[in-house]
Parts: sequence; structure tokens; C-alpha cells
Amino acid sequence: MKKSFLKIEKVSKFHWIAISVIVISFFTYYGVTSYISMSNKEEPRWMVCNPEKDYRKTLYLKFHITDKIQWDHKKYKWVKSKRTGLREMMPTIEMHEDKSHFEKSYYLWKLRPIYQSDKYYVFYQTTGGFSLWGNPPPVKAQHIIMNRNDLSLLYYENEWIRNKFRKRKYDDEEIDKLFKEVNSIVYSRTENILLSNGKTLLALKSLDLFQCKEVSSIKPKI
Repeated sequence: MKKSFLKIEKVSKFHWIAISVIVISFFTYYGVTSYISMSNKEEPRWMVCNPEKDYRKTLYLKFHITDKIQWDHKKYKWVKSKRTGLREMMPTIEMHEDKSHFEKSYYLWKLRPIYQSDKYYVFYQTTGGFSLWGNPPPVKAQHIIMNRNDLSLLYYENEWIRNKFRKRKYDDEEIDKLFKEVNSIVYSRTENILLSNGKTLLALKSLDLFQCKEVSSIKPKI
């Protein structure tokens, strides 16, 4: 009788442990899948960004948390990134001076982040290098830096082209300096670029400040 009671007690403990593991696994899975589902369903945020200087045009911006993509060299196309079986998410922006361009939005127009922290997002793209007539404009790098707290935006153009071993390294302290620089009365329009061979190159740059605010009126009626 005593042995039977011990067996029942052991079985009972085993059942409780098994049930606990199942319950914890269920809620962990449910929490993760719910988060991914919510992320995928998150609506874009539409913003109007007004320039500090009169010579710059107003920017219309679409901010969206979406599936993270990466270039698959074997398939030769962009694919959704996965890690441990779960889809990864990332912030993207699409930016135009003409808001009607959102009506024909293409994924390639989305800028992907090259740096992000609790305070800043840095998005990157290159411009120039192509022209149907005459000499093409020089290739430039555009770094769109957004302050996540007050939605101020720094439009930073320079020659730190990523594919020419001139990749700009960011941290919050470096970005703080850029915002202070653009807010100063006089700032340098040149900077030293460290090349892959250890030499430095004096290159042009531009810094322009915008103040963004979230709106709903520019959402295209498609």
C-alpha cells in the first residue's frame, strides 16, 4: 500500500511538472506569435517634415515597422530574414518631396537602417551616378537621422559611400555632435574621410535640419 502511494505521488509530481512546462511553452509561443502578428499589422506612421532653411523643400515621410530583408546572393534577390524560425522586423522609411509618389510605392524606395538605438534611427541611401544626358552627378551618400523622441530629422549628405570602404560609424555621441553642429550659426562644410589605406580625404558635406510631425492627411487614398 505504501509503495503504491509513493508511485502515485511520483506520477502526480511528474504530471504537474509536465503541465507546467506545457503551460509555459504555450504562453511563450503565444506571446511571440502575437508580437509578430501585431508587428506585421502595425499601420505606417505618416509625417510631414518642415525644413529649417527656406532653400529646402518639405519632406513627406512614411515610417513603418516591417519584415527585415537581406540580399540572398544565391537566389539573387531580396528575401525576408529569419532567425531561429521567427521573422525579424526592422524600421523603414519612405521619403518624397512630392506626396503623390506614395500612390506608386515600391519596396526599393524604402530606406533601411544602418544604425539604431533607443534615441536615434539612421537610414541610408546613395544618390547620383546616373544620367540620361551629359555627365552624371557625383555619387553621394545620404544619411537620414531621426531623433525618436522629438521627431527632429537631420538630412546629412556626404561622401561616406559604403561600397567604397568609407562607411560611417555611428553611435549616439557622434550623432549628438551632428545635431549640435547643424544648430550652430557657422559649421564646417567639409570633413576628413578616413580611407581604407589609412589616408584621409577632405570632402564636402551638407547638414540640414527638419522638424517632423505625425499626420494622417497625407495617407494616399488607394
